[in-house]
Amino acid sequence: MVEKEAPHKTFYHGSSVKGIRVLTPFAASHNTIKKSVVYLTPNETLALFYIWNRIYRFVTFEEDERGVVVYTEWYENQFEDLTKGLSGSVYECADDPCIHATHAAGVFNSDVPVRISKETVIDDVFEELQKRIADGRVVLRRYRSLGEAEKESIVKETIVRAIHMERLLNAESTEYTATKSAFIKEHFPDSWSIAEKMSDEEIQTMIVAWRGSH
Repeated sequence: MVEKEAPHKTFYHGSSVKGIRVLTPFAASHNTIKKSVVYLTPNETLALFYIWNRIYRFVTFEEDERGVVVYTEWYENQFEDLTKGLSGSVYECADDPCIHATHAAGVFNSDVPVRISKETVIDDVFEELQKRIADGRVVLRRYRSLGEAEKESIVKETIVRAIHMERLLNAESTEYTATKSAFIKEHFPDSWSIAEKMSDEEIQTMIVAWRGSH
């Protein structure tokens, strides 16, 4: 993590919860980062993608060097599946020395509470994102437009690695593991099958190689 003062005047935070006055640091038990933090971004469009109503996250978007949010579908009609019916708020916060950059482009965090200066209610996240696609602030890469090599990498590498890193095959049964596992099995059955057949050595080699490249 890059620990430095954020050179931005305004930060944003997206949430399905409306009426928040102070953003409080939080850490979910299933997160890979156990430290309690508030996530923020200077990119208001990116904040829209964090308005979410499921217990698990499925992040297939990132900010590019131009500040454009690139959303890549990993299965057919994923964009509609995960954004239709969502509503929430985008919260605006002033810059503060407690806000630091992370390794992810456009993503910052704070380990202390952050006071909100403005709330913008988003009644229909899907429709709002459609506007951002139209004006170029979001690039939507449809699953059908991806090359076969990229599709194969998603199924045989990315999803398989996520299954093992989140320990979904042998984790204690919780609402999170049950719903996330059901989602993966529905949309990526081949990935689940591959993950089940891997040896401990193969799993460890895969994870070590990935960490060494990031």
